[in-house]
Amino acid sequence: MKTMLITGNKGFVGSYIENYFENAYDCYGISRDDNIDIRLYENLEKLDISPEIVIHTVASFSDDVQSSFETNVIGTLNICKYAKEKQSKHLILISSLSVYEREENEYFNLYGRTKKQAEEIAESYCEQHNICLTILRLSQVYDDCGIARKNQGMLYYFIDMIKKNKRIEIFGEKNPLRNYIHIDYLSLVIEDVIKKEKSGIYNIIEKKNHTIIEIAYMIFDILNIKPEIEFLVDKPNIGNVYIPTESYDNEVQSISLRNGIERIINYEK
Repeated sequence: MKTMLITGNKGFVGSYIENYFENAYDCYGISRDDNIDIRLYENLEKLDISPEIVIHTVASFSDDVQSSFETNVIGTLNICKYAKEKQSKHLILISSLSVYEREENEYFNLYGRTKKQAEEIAESYCEQHNICLTILRLSQVYDDCGIARKNQGMLYYFIDMIKKNKRIEIFGEKNPLRNYIHIDYLSLVIEDVIKKEKSGIYNIIEKKNHTIIEIAYMIFDILNIKPEIEFLVDKPNIGNVYIPTESYDNEVQSISLRNGIERIINYEK
């Protein structure tokens, strides 16, 4: 059985990936909760693990420049160094569509900048030391039981309010696009990447984008509730995100947003 190391295994994505692979791999998870701070390489040197596969999910969303840089950039460099020292064969870096510096991406912020730097560091290091590197740029990730509620508040807000037969309130006048992927789909993509030993950078997106109004009407329809939506035009507009057209080309079947919403609603019954 191959050994797998998952960083950030107490977070949403990391914990889910660990649970998904625990029967197929000898899985080890590390996090700051276990006093393993990836910003300090000496913490990693203490680990008595030689993983063939490393999945790096740790990220800082802080608005503090130093904290974000140390975690997202220095932390990633340390994970790359660790993979080299332990002769790991494959490093999978979980990244984000936030790395795209585009005019239409109003969410290119400190997180996006430092994640882009992390990608560049990992690419250079892994190329120099002949480590297979896969970078997965995720769109918005959600799950059935609402662990992702903190990061995907709008989606769960729509579901919560419509289930209570209440009016949906939308800030501003815009109707921007969104793209959501289910955590199960991400797990299947990672499994496919490992199996095929694929390297490179891939956008992990659902095949169909939806405007926020389309998403609201979809939930109203699933719950068979008469739509009621109000635009709060005196509030700031909801920001645009950049959704690329190029996506991971594979045989893995994605989960449609409608099916994902139905799963959330059925889970909560």
